[in-house]
Amino acid sequence: MKYVFFFLTIGFCLLGINSQAQSDVGFYDITIKVDNYDNDTLLVGYYYGDKQLVRDTLYSSAPGSFKLAGQDTLDNGIYILLTYPDNQYVQFHVNEGDKEFQIEFDYNDKKNTRFRGTEDNERFQAYINLLSEHRPRAVVLRDTIQALAEKNLPTEAFDKELDAIDAIIIKAQEDIINKAPQSISAIILKASEEVEVPLFEDDAEAQLKRYLYFKEHYFDNVDLANPVVLKSGVLSPKVDYFLEKLTINHPDSIKESIDILLDKMEPAEDTYRYFLSTFLNKYGTSKIIGYDAIYVHLVKEYYQKGKAPWVGEESLAKIIDNAKKLEPVLIGNIGADIKVYKEDGTPISISDIDYEYLVLLFWAPDCGHCTKMMPKFVEFNNKWKDSGVKLFAICSKHQDKTKTCWENLEKKDMLGFINAADQYHQSRFKLKYNVSTTPKVFILDKNREILLKNIGGDQLDEVMQEILKRQDREDLIPKAAVK
Repeated sequence: MKYVFFFLTIGFCLLGINSQAQSDVGFYDITIKVDNYDNDTLLVGYYYGDKQLVRDTLYSSAPGSFKLAGQDTLDNGIYILLTYPDNQYVQFHVNEGDKEFQIEFDYNDKKNTRFRGTEDNERFQAYINLLSEHRPRAVVLRDTIQALAEKNLPTEAFDKELDAIDAIIIKAQEDIINKAPQSISAIILKASEEVEVPLFEDDAEAQLKRYLYFKEHYFDNVDLANPVVLKSGVLSPKVDYFLEKLTINHPDSIKESIDILLDKMEPAEDTYRYFLSTFLNKYGTSKIIGYDAIYVHLVKEYYQKGKAPWVGEESLAKIIDNAKKLEPVLIGNIGADIKVYKEDGTPISISDIDYEYLVLLFWAPDCGHCTKMMPKFVEFNNKWKDSGVKLFAICSKHQDKTKTCWENLEKKDMLGFINAADQYHQSRFKLKYNVSTTPKVFILDKNREILLKNIGGDQLDEVMQEILKRQDREDLIPKAAVK
């Protein structure tokens, strides 16, 4: 059994957080003594996911003496005591049935914190002291081994010594986990345990199988259904790693990974709520092209189905409405065949245009960014217009302002485009293509499938080259291999 020695790597700067749902006990009495501390204030804080929040402000009853006490609920988790003016902190654990104890440390030497009347804190501090004792030598050994290995020199003696230190640390971790498996310390240490991946020897797909096994078992040592885990400081980084490093960077893969996480988190109400809300905000505001599909998925599968009961009726309606606007123009969907009108009143639809790829540009005469980017669109059109790529520019102005569309075509050098407008918005193109701002760009293939969108004029040329390269690669695939 191996553990990731993140404590040896980052020292003692541990993230902490308090639980919102793990304690029914409404009494706590924690005495704090800070030697050589002249300030009369201590800040009690905690972490909630990746956020740092304030729990309480303590004022000294005598020099260096503080008390955290009350009849309200002090939830299980990890707390921090922040000192002034250095803004450094020590941390302590609160476990069920372990809420009356003493903490003592020196303002000038916070590493040597002392606890009385709390077994979990005493055990964990002893573990921290053990790390402090062995860490300097472990660092030297690792650096030495690396240097010797780079010179192809033997490292056996140093490997043996480092293994001995590792064995001591692992034994200390296992002792804590086995003695109090539900304690905060055990949760932290268990989460740092490495996933042991089979070698899959003599298998041509060994590397792929190792990756899939590691991803499937990545959370084996973290109970996502335990509410305290959210506030232990270990969960948010692991979730980020799971989604950003272990999940293929494609909306469909990310959606699948998110569903797996939320399913495991659902029994822990706070954890489920925190991450569902976090995911919605993250992917709803992401600038990465295509990630809006993740947002729409979350809305349809969770919010629209009543799985986010904490959201108010008005807010929920806005969230659902926003997703409904986005869904028709998700990458991979078929764009609507809108009918608009040329300057002479002749109707024109997307299906009337002969093209291999169509750049659909929604613009406005008074749009500053449109004016800035228009030379790039013109440059693109001149380069690609004879290669089966057409640029269809639709002015977003209506009613009597439509005339400004035509007045600006020559001024902006747009006469080489296919230009159109819809004076009375009969096509409802703003709704069908979710045009709330300009410029708005879509690239469609000959079947009107949306390949890309929200691309800047200065990116169009590079993007089109990549699309053609991808098409060339797909054309090389034998038809018999395509099912």
